[in-house]
Amino acid sequence: MEKSSSIRRKIIITAISALICILVIGVSVFAALTQTVNINNNITIKTDGQTEVIVNVFEASNTGLTAVNTAPTSEQPSDWGSAVLTKDETTASVTQELTAMDFSLSVRINYYAYKITFENTGSTTAYAHISASAVNNAQLKIYAGESWTSLTDVGNNTAINSNVTLAATNGEGEFYIVVASAVALETLNDMAQTPFNVTITIDQTAS
Repeated sequence: MEKSSSIRRKIIITAISALICILVIGVSVFAALTQTVNINNNITIKTDGQTEVIVNVFEASNTGLTAVNTAPTSEQPSDWGSAVLTKDETTASVTQELTAMDFSLSVRINYYAYKITFENTGSTTAYAHISASAVNNAQLKIYAGESWTSLTDVGNNTAINSNVTLAATNGEGEFYIVVASAVALETLNDMAQTPFNVTITIDQTAS
């Protein structure tokens, strides 16, 4: 009888230990799934002087869980979709809220990309001055360039400050911005929502 009671106690203790292990694993997985980095972002386009430039902004994202530690220049997003913002040549200023960036295991996106196209319909050379706020988080990388293949790392805490020259009479140009997770999504640490705002000023001044 004592032997039977001892075996029963051992079985109960083993079952309780297993249950505790399962609960600990469950809590750890839940914590990993709920870790997220949120970024709310806006883009503002404004013109100065006698500039006549059409601007279109497109968004894309990449499904993935791995870290993006180098510029993703080998393969451009397959579908940029329709423009999320269009400024015609006569509009002086426009602001648009872009899709919020959400880096998390539940969303499963490891980079967000933006393509900005310009067409100068005016008779004089125009210059698009592009700036973006810095994001102070070592878990992120920001890439920028005038073509997808020329994307370069501008640092996670460095503001973008670039210029695109648009020749007179139908001169065209492009600019790309990528905000990526520099770590695997499963290892992200929570961060309060932070802004990443892009401003484009188009004028006739080269710098």
